[in-house]
Amino acid sequence: MPPLALAIVIPAYQEGATIAGLIARMRAVVPEVPPLVVDDGSTDATAREALMAGAEVLALPANQGKGAALRQGMRAALAGGAGYVATLDGDGQHRPEDLPRLLALARPDRIVIGSRRRATGQPAARRRANRVADFWISWAAGHAVADSQSGFRIYPAAALTALDRYEGRARRFSFESEILIDAARAGITTVAADIPALYAGTLKRPSHFRPVADISRIVMMVAGKLLARGMDPAGLRRALAGLRRLEEEGRNDVSP
Repeated sequence: MPPLALAIVIPAYQEGATIAGLIARMRAVVPEVPPLVVDDGSTDATAREALMAGAEVLALPANQGKGAALRQGMRAALAGGAGYVATLDGDGQHRPEDLPRLLALARPDRIVIGSRRRATGQPAARRRANRVADFWISWAAGHAVADSQSGFRIYPAAALTALDRYEGRARRFSFESEILIDAARAGITTVAADIPALYAGTLKRPSHFRPVADISRIVMMVAGKLLARGMDPAGLRRALAGLRRLEEEGRNDVSP
């Protein structure tokens, strides 16, 4: 993939402790692509640390939620001519060094997710919540989606052409789920690149993700989409078959 076709967007809220190191590592992986950090109304040194580390910074005037921050960054990337937009979280739970794994699978009709389904190390509550979300999102998408809650992704520009439809509602984590469903219905599938699960000793602050509240919001969003399509029994069958394959593969092959 030509380097100039790629943009890197990092939504960040109160990530002053981790953002500089993350940017430095990303610059080492793809030095020709300066990351764009969307500072989502942080009150700490997130924006300053990102700038000093060599990132471009888009500072939002107030905290708007991860989904809103992502959309702002995606719009900026597309306006700059990006054909692909890579996203990862600013808290250090994703390794920039794994980006080539995702890039190897990128295509104009694919969203690539850095999947932790085969990895060890996720907190039990988070792992269970992610499995619930995977089931519902896979059903609505009509194919198995591995680790639907991972923020480490590569989106083709074709998946980001209707960002305005999400304004006013998909502010937190539901945006990343809803766009997978909408993309699938537009013929853009989701594929997985295996990555590790980094939690212990990595995160420097409590997670912004609320397993019960955020997964409940995601399930309600998905249920509405399924009801509008008569519950899509064919999509359910395809999703269940694909998720069973993922589980079988995971039992036979655990990633580092």
